[in-house]
Amino acid sequence: MSVKNKLISGEEDAQFLGEENEWLVQYCKRKLETKHHDYFVFGHRHLPMEIDLGSNAKYINLGDWISHFTYGVFDGESSMVLRKFVK
Repeated sequence: MSVKNKLISGEEDAQFLGEENEWLVQYCKRKLETKHHDYFVFGHRHLPMEIDLGSNAKYINLGDWISHFTYGVFDGESSMVLRKFVK
């Protein structure tokens, strides 16, 4: 599905648009206005990103396994980070 989606949507999905133009980042910031969340984790953009939203909140986009080889790791307690698979 991911490869098909990239073919349909084109390469613009693979470029960082700037924090103010990333609609998922803006969505997260609006959500934080009413309730705190430590992490917002998405995979929709196919682009690996970690963005500090302030107030101990973070936006994480997992990227993809096809070209970036990225994934998220949660330590089970309080920390989530983005990692890259290396052979």
